[in-house]
Amino acid sequence: MALHPTDEQIRTWIRVPGMLCTAGIFTAMDPYLNLGGTTRDVPIRGTTLDEASGHIVALAMDRPGPVGIIGLSLGAIIAMAAAVKDPGLFDTAILISTNPRGPRPEQIQAWDAMARRNRAGALHDIAAETAPALFAPDRRTGPLPGVGAAMANDIGRDAFADQLGIQRSRRDLRPELARVSARTLVLAGTEDQLCGLELHRDIAAALPNADLEVLAGAGHLMTLEDPASTANIINNWNLRKAI
Repeated sequence: MALHPTDEQIRTWIRVPGMLCTAGIFTAMDPYLNLGGTTRDVPIRGTTLDEASGHIVALAMDRPGPVGIIGLSLGAIIAMAAAVKDPGLFDTAILISTNPRGPRPEQIQAWDAMARRNRAGALHDIAAETAPALFAPDRRTGPLPGVGAAMANDIGRDAFADQLGIQRSRRDLRPELARVSARTLVLAGTEDQLCGLELHRDIAAALPNADLEVLAGAGHLMTLEDPASTANIINNWNLRKAI
């Protein structure tokens, strides 16, 4: 088990992005976030959920003070998997636009098809095709899908192949979340086309110390769509829970 540092020590916030996303999904909020402590943006590492979550556990255990974790989409899945490995490791967690359940057969089929196309050099096309679903329907005609596609191309085909492996190795985390002691914000968007509100309700119900917040009109990548409103929800929740 991890040691439990004192509150007087500086908290490290580890931030884990989603599939085909860079740290830009978090840095867009930085002008508005007021969480204190230090921030470490960590790319996804590993080819399975166990490897990826183990990497996060090792980073967190190396920190001298309290550790909070912020994850979005696949990054939040990895965050949950890391938390159940060591339920006292994080004192705070923020889980955005995510899914605690194992993959459905049709998802595995879609990822396998993406993997074949990615090996054939079609990452650019995959990124362009998938980017619109990352945003609320009324924001798909603006510049945001282009930002999403650019992040995917920055990640590259090798990292994408690894991330597809992590997706394929997912399991249902709900039965294990009851062991996690971290105070947790579960944040969902009403227009998320990939991870619906019921999935976030599942997470909030499974965790013993969780609050569910919903951002009206927001899609999957709410941190890019409306960084100020997303950060405001996070700031207000953190302030309430810190008192």
